[in-house]
Amino acid sequence: MGSEDFHHLVIHNPKYAYCYVQVGVAEPKRFNESFAAGKLPFNAHNGDFEVDINAIPYGTKVGIVAMLAIFNHG
Repeated sequence: MGSEDFHHLVIHNPKYAYCYVQVGVAEPKRFNESFAAGKLPFNAHNGDFEVDINAIPYGTKVGIVAMLAIFNHG
C-alpha cells in the first residue's frame, strides 16, 4: 500500500519532518488481552489483522487536523 510506504520517501532526507500514525488496529479490549498474553497478532501484514471500526472517525479527524496544520505552517 502506498500509504504504508510514505515514510520511505522522507526517511533518508532529514530536511523533512513527518509523522506516521497508526489508528484502529483491533478493538482496544482485544488488543490489551492479546498483549497481556504476550501476543501481538493485530499488526498489519498479518492474517489476524483487525480494524476497530470505531476508530475510523477518529483517524479521519487526526488526518484532517494534521493536514490543515501542515498547510497553515508555512
